Amino acid sequence: MRAYAEGLVLTAISLVALWGAWRVPGATPGDTWAGIVPFSASLALLLLSGLMLLGASQQTASGEDKTDHAATFEIISLFLIALIYQQSFRWFGYLLPTAIVAPIVLYMFGVRSWVGLALSVVICPLVFHVIFFELLGVFPPFGEVFDLLDWIKG
Repeated sequence: MRAYAEGLVLTAISLVALWGAWRVPGATPGDTWAGIVPFSASLALLLLSGLMLLGASQQTASGEDKTDHAATFEIISLFLIALIYQQSFRWFGYLLPTAIVAPIVLYMFGVRSWVGLALSVVICPLVFHVIFFELLGVFPPFGEVFDLLDWIKG
């Protein structure tokens, strides 16, 4: 069951990535299409997910199925959290979704210290902000509905 869940999640990710790669505008004559690398990586992920699903079907056919419903639930839960997290950037910017999701994911990975989880609300967005937006110079995604970064900077 777990192998099926992993294969299905990887299939969904690769299909979304393929869709995103197709949305890259076409190249002008004489140039290389900018979507060639994402498209190739998406195809490779789709091939790997097919191999994972094939392996999972052969595993069940031979009677060696080791069902682990808790792990399957966690895999699908993390996938759904990742989708919601990524989509929430558009609405709420980067800091607020990261502050909400960080302790949830850390709890799922076994962190049970309430102090650690409370600190992750501040430390994770701060560390990621410094790394990506200050050191690497990536522009932070600004929220359409509410952006904590605008509120902090005034």
